[in-house]
Amino acid sequence: PAEPTPSLCRVAQGDRKGGIDTFASRLGPAKVARGASAVLLLNYIAAIATALLAPAGAFRRAFMAGGHALGAAWLLISSAKLKPDDASSVKSYYKQVWNLFYFEYLMYPFI
Repeated sequence: PAEPTPSLCRVAQGDRKGGIDTFASRLGPAKVARGASAVLLLNYIAAIATALLAPAGAFRRAFMAGGHALGAAWLLISSAKLKPDDASSVKSYYKQVWNLFYFEYLMYPFI
């Protein structure tokens, strides 16, 4: 049978034990997960700002801004549900990040 996905805490503990210097081992898995979510959110904010500030005709503004606002909301909901010490929660969050990636590809032809 497949081995369950380790939680971020267990991975960070293993890194510390093995002497591997990672953000998770130094800062803690919860801070790293929140930081990564914040960086993704900043990307969504930048995409919304780009849509709103771009010259007329550069993008389909309403679709670009609305789609990225939807993506940002999706990310915030997924981040709020994340429990870094629970393997199932980490796996679910990771899946949602991939779903957001696919969502971007779906939007791209319409922007």
